Amino acid sequence: MMRRPTTFQGLMVQAASGSYLLWAAGAAIPLIRIDFGISRTLASMHSISTGIGAVMGAHYAIRLSQKLTREILVRVMVFTMVIGILGLINGPSIWITVPSCGIAAFSQTIINAISLSEISHDDKPSLRRIFIQTGIQAGVGASAIFFISASLHANLGWRLPILIGILTLSPMALFMIWRVKFLEAPKMQTQKLELGTTRSTHYRIFTLGVLMSFVEMGVGFWSIDLLISRGAGVALGAFGSALLSIAICGFRLALAFTHLAVGQIMRMAVTLMFLGVGIICITNSSTVTMVGLVIAGAGSAALFSGGIFQISEGFQDAQIRISRYMMGTALSYGLTPFVLAIVFDNAGFIAGYLLLLPVLTTAFLMWRKMGAPQKHN
Repeated sequence: MMRRPTTFQGLMVQAASGSYLLWAAGAAIPLIRIDFGISRTLASMHSISTGIGAVMGAHYAIRLSQKLTREILVRVMVFTMVIGILGLINGPSIWITVPSCGIAAFSQTIINAISLSEISHDDKPSLRRIFIQTGIQAGVGASAIFFISASLHANLGWRLPILIGILTLSPMALFMIWRVKFLEAPKMQTQKLELGTTRSTHYRIFTLGVLMSFVEMGVGFWSIDLLISRGAGVALGAFGSALLSIAICGFRLALAFTHLAVGQIMRMAVTLMFLGVGIICITNSSTVTMVGLVIAGAGSAALFSGGIFQISEGFQDAQIRISRYMMGTALSYGLTPFVLAIVFDNAGFIAGYLLLLPVLTTAFLMWRKMGAPQKHN
């Protein structure tokens, strides 16, 4: 008789499946721009739709889990995410592909919110498990971009690897999730009574999520276009984007097994970000640019995880805080590519990457004032 998977194992399989599809979808947006012959600013409408869908998912995750139970909600969201991805890769125009991004993001954000709440029994996520989960997600996402690069190199187009992922990974994830027994979602009334934080604190948590995600996404979202502009072909540009994702994966998994305090981790991340962005801005070589992207990507890898650990650890209202943080990161999914597309189209790539540094500094200073922990958990 097959042993029932643990909740963590089931969520890891689902997270890997969802990451493959969503990272591939993110890499596809610059390629959709090329296919449709549109500007970066217009192509970033896909990201705005993603941001709106993700914000709605973060906002309604707790409420929907109360009405449907976590098990049913996650199963339904697996189906709707697949529908969104299919619309993205098969849509004949941006009138179809743009809302499809929102549907996929709405679904996966709800699953991620539930996953983070389930990651430990007391709803206070372990930093180690957060790094493991997000590291696996980055690694599987990187494989999707590698497959897209290989498919482009073989003149098979960028859609085939995504379609294969839908047909293979989604049924596997659904099978695993169907066998998992989730924790009962805490009652909304109890959460409100335990909240114990001011409205201004919620706004700060939300803003921190926006800033952390802006930096993390800003490094890599238009990296394919950056590399192409510096002499790399489309396939090589996709390969460089995949290397960036591998750097993020490797750094997260390495951090999961260190005994560094979270403060040390975040200071290391800031240093790597400044170094990587500096390299990107002083060169015109696609090869050296790729080195800079990898270093900056390694630095950005710790931002989301360090942020969510800092705002949730040591508080009874962790799920509410996670929801607020994820609403901020979700908004940034749409805001970051749009803002950077405008900067890149009008002022160039160097101006856009330099913009990340003051945002990073502000995010780090806000992070230092959030929550209580300064230790690895």
